Amino acid sequence: MALYNVDGIVIRVRNFQDADKIVVLLTREEGKVEAVARGARRPRNRFAAATQLFSHVRAQLFSGRSLDTLSQVEIVESFRQLREDLVRMAYATYACELVDALLPERQRQEAPYLLLLTSLHLWGEPDRDPEPLLRAFELKLLSMLGFRPSLTACVGCGSEAVQQNGGVRFAPILGGVLCPQCTDEGEGALRLSLGALETMKRLLDGDIRRAHMVRLSGELAAEIDRALSAYILARTERRLKSKEFLDTLRSAR
Repeated sequence: MALYNVDGIVIRVRNFQDADKIVVLLTREEGKVEAVARGARRPRNRFAAATQLFSHVRAQLFSGRSLDTLSQVEIVESFRQLREDLVRMAYATYACELVDALLPERQRQEAPYLLLLTSLHLWGEPDRDPEPLLRAFELKLLSMLGFRPSLTACVGCGSEAVQQNGGVRFAPILGGVLCPQCTDEGEGALRLSLGALETMKRLLDGDIRRAHMVRLSGELAAEIDRALSAYILARTERRLKSKEFLDTLRSAR
């Protein structure tokens, strides 16, 4: 078995056998990696703390035929503050599940790793509004993985004349906005106000560390949420449980 070292973030954990855990790491060096942590469910086990969701670790692993094995691990950042705040934990959990759903295994892509790591740090800062950060995270992750939504040119004909009576039509399945002449092609197209469209452009192209400065009113936030949720569903082809939980929390606030 080959031994290799990675910097990684724990994005999914599940119990395995009597006392083990299977952890999914988003790593800088190898992409998404799945490995078993022997005995990690025992309280005093050396892997117990490092195999919690969000943990940023340096790890050594043995590669196996079907499943790798965690050999050594060092915690770089535990992100304990996220696990102690239910709302921020919900945002971060959804981000991890989204990464897990969109990224294939063993495909090295450093940018999503750095994006998630930066976002976890930002969600851990209590003075930052987590909502615009989430929208920036979604848009940037989609763009990195080849799913950048077209927010300027019509996805039907390429025309940049997409404004329609103070708004645009956004077609999640087709991948972006539609001009008035192509509106009939967009099954399930949603109406977006120009304010929502410009906000999405700003979040997509801007520095994620400044995303919290974008103010999202209730109506504007709801518009963007509907558009991006439908867009992501069209790419993942399944509803993410963590998103449903986050929606429940937000509706109760």
